[in-house]
Amino acid sequence: MVLVVFLVGSVLIVAAMIGVAATTRGAPQPQSQVQPRGYALRARWFWALGAATALALLISLPFVPYPSNAEMAGAQHVKVTAQQYGFALPATIPAQTPIIFDVTALDVNHGFGIYGPDNRLIGQVQAMPEYVNHLPFTFSKAGHYTVRCLEYCGVGHAYMQGAFEVK
Repeated sequence: MVLVVFLVGSVLIVAAMIGVAATTRGAPQPQSQVQPRGYALRARWFWALGAATALALLISLPFVPYPSNAEMAGAQHVKVTAQQYGFALPATIPAQTPIIFDVTALDVNHGFGIYGPDNRLIGQVQAMPEYVNHLPFTFSKAGHYTVRCLEYCGVGHAYMQGAFEVK
C-alpha cells in the first residue's frame, strides 16, 4: 500500500514538473502580466493541497496503529519506573492480554523502548519525572523481550536496559 501511494505521488510530481517545464518555454513576460496569474495559481494550489491533505487523512485514519479504547477496556496495568541506570518492571507479562505500561522516572528523562525477541523495536514512550505516560500493547507471541533506554540519561545510558518474559 505504501509503495503504491509513493509511486502514484511520484508520477504526479513528475507530471507536474513536466507540465511546468512545458508551459514556461518561450519569451519572458512582464511582471504586470505574471503577478495576477501567480496569485490565482497560489489560491488554486492552496485549495488543492488542502483537499489532498484531507483526503490523505481520511484514507489513513483506519490504519492508525494505536488500539482503541474498546480494545484496551479491562487491560492489565503494569507499573514501570525508570532510574539511572535501570528499569523496575515485572519479570513476566501474560501473552494475548491487553497491557498498559504506566511509565515514569525517578530522576531524569528516559526513553522506554521495548524490543521483541527478534531485537526489533515494537513500542516506545518517554519516561519523565513526576509524570506518567501510558503505552498500550498486546503481546501476540511469547518470548524474551528487552527494554532499553532511548533517551540519553548520563554516562551509564548505553548499559541501561531491562528484560521480561512474555508467557
